Amino acid sequence: MPSKKLSSKSMSRQGSRKSMSRQGSRKTMSRQGSRKSMSRQGSRKSNEWNSKNSVCPKTPSHQLTVNRDGSNWFKLTKNDINKKKNKYEIKRLNKLPGIYIIIVLKENPDIMYLLREFSDLFYRNSLDYPEAPVDDGMIGHSSIYNDKEFQMEWMKEMTARDFELQASKTSDKVKKKMLNNKAKRTREQCLLYFAGQMYYDKQIVVWTNHSGHFQPSENVKHKVGLPVDKFEPMGSPNIHKLIEMRYSK
Repeated sequence: MPSKKLSSKSMSRQGSRKSMSRQGSRKTMSRQGSRKSMSRQGSRKSNEWNSKNSVCPKTPSHQLTVNRDGSNWFKLTKNDINKKKNKYEIKRLNKLPGIYIIIVLKENPDIMYLLREFSDLFYRNSLDYPEAPVDDGMIGHSSIYNDKEFQMEWMKEMTARDFELQASKTSDKVKKKMLNNKAKRTREQCLLYFAGQMYYDKQIVVWTNHSGHFQPSENVKHKVGLPVDKFEPMGSPNIHKLIEMRYSK
């Protein structure tokens, strides 16, 4: 049988369909690439601190100040943590075992402030600093602030609580929302992002969000800069188990 010749119109339609197919393929790939890019951007953003993470003090009692610009506070970054198999080492602390206070401040969120509070992991031997002698009181998470700074932070918390109290007393939904938003924005002005504890003995044994003064959310653990697989939330029974395991070998 004689072969059928394709008309120019038919060839044109086929070429058009192929072109549209290629264009559709490119658009699909472009959308996929765009989604991946957005996903990566979202991941980066989720690791960044923002004003919503701000934490105000929950109690008016101010612990003894230890100057955060002095040598008693260790200033660390993620680069100071070395991973060896499943262990995380901070060389500067290898000869200084104990329980450390962890602080992350807005002024430089890439820095973790660490203050050695106990020289063991069982709260037996508290440390005495010349600027904060044990006889005068206790050190703690609020030691990061001087008296004036702490009073200003506590004032923000009190102002926020006052807005919340006003909100609880009104039946006007618009006014209630406005007052609660004011409370939220006031707390977002506080200077601290995170407060917790780290148990260290030649490796990070465990770290937590334990802080009676600030009570930060455990949801920000991935932002702190410490290994998330070594984190346990405040009050977890696993904290004591992990400490016991460290010395059972």
